[in-house]
Amino acid sequence: MSEPILLLLVLLILAMMVAAYVLRPLIAKPAQHDEPDAAAVALAVLRERRGELDAALAHLPPDSPERRAALAEFAMQAESELPGEYRAANPTAPASSRQPRLAALIAVALIVPTFGLYWLAGLPEAASPELRAMREPASLEELIDGLRTRLRDSPADIEGWQMLGRAELARGNAQPAREAFDKALLLAPDNAQVKVDLADAIAQTQGSVLEGRPIALIREALAREPRNPKALALAGAYEVRQGNTAAALANWKTLLTVLPPDTDQARQIVGLVADLEAGRAPQVGPAAAAAPAATDAGSRQASSGGAASADPGAGALSGRIEIDAALSAKLRPDDTLFVVARSLDAQGQPSGPPLAVLRARGADLPLAFTLDDRLAMGPMARLSSVAPGIQVKVIARISRSGEAATRSGDLQGSSDPVTPGTSGMKIVIGKEAP
Repeated sequence: MSEPILLLLVLLILAMMVAAYVLRPLIAKPAQHDEPDAAAVALAVLRERRGELDAALAHLPPDSPERRAALAEFAMQAESELPGEYRAANPTAPASSRQPRLAALIAVALIVPTFGLYWLAGLPEAASPELRAMREPASLEELIDGLRTRLRDSPADIEGWQMLGRAELARGNAQPAREAFDKALLLAPDNAQVKVDLADAIAQTQGSVLEGRPIALIREALAREPRNPKALALAGAYEVRQGNTAAALANWKTLLTVLPPDTDQARQIVGLVADLEAGRAPQVGPAAAAAPAATDAGSRQASSGGAASADPGAGALSGRIEIDAALSAKLRPDDTLFVVARSLDAQGQPSGPPLAVLRARGADLPLAFTLDDRLAMGPMARLSSVAPGIQVKVIARISRSGEAATRSGDLQGSSDPVTPGTSGMKIVIGKEAP
């Protein structure tokens, strides 16, 4: 029996218990006594008194005023002394015969509207473990811990393995990400997006090299989904490294028909295409740099278990990240750059789970970035869902360890508080974590 149904059964039992307690006085049978019925005794006494009264008035004419007055006084006394059912206008339908019908009406009024309102305005699915799992995590680490717990209970959850893989990639842990995507692929061997994500993870475990199994997976994905954004971006980067300009142009030009035109990702690909057509070697990094971080976004939300935003660019944040000249000597090309959007609480401190996460390399600085719903870690925390009046902050951090958690020696910087939808931001990485 599912938990929502069990909850409704418990509520039904409680409602019936309350109704029984309230209605018991109405439906209980009168107590049986050995004494004669009180109404019958009262009626017999009144009849005897009427007989005595008739005898006392026998000498008076039937229409005499004295006789009429005495009978009227007796009638008034009799009415006050008789039980209620004898005074009822319809003595054939006493109150006791109407009590069961009244009790039934009260029971219906107690139970039916209660359940109707609960079903319409309440949250009957609140007992569902799926709903409980959608509680917003406080951090990326909590999100990952929650996913691992969920997957221990539901190892056949394809979307859960995909979310775990992406979360581990965002944290810079390529090997756990690869293992998660491998499990997802076992469950969905024909899923093109799983193949592309697995190719990315494998490439990152082998020095960001797409040769071998990664490019094979990418080509399998493109055979199934020829317009998969991340597959097109990675395939183009691979062909550039192989010196195959025509194939790279074919992939990236197709990618431009998929990406929204007025985005940093599209402008980046336009620049790469222009370099190739001009005979210049485009500055493509390894797999992660070659695929603009948001190009895998078309499937990120579709596979994250939540509904994608109608406009994934709603509330997008964009700008440029630079490193202070005083710290540039400490930057290594292979350092991991995390760009994270967080909402701020009333005290101006970051709170709640990340709204969007972008992962790049130290070599990519200075970096033009765009954060939107396609970079969300899950359906419950997105830039487009930030409540009016809530401000956000973009945090850029260079991780020496490749982990999402801040470590001593990491280089970092952040934006001023802004509202979702802000563009033209400038973030300078200018301090070192103690």
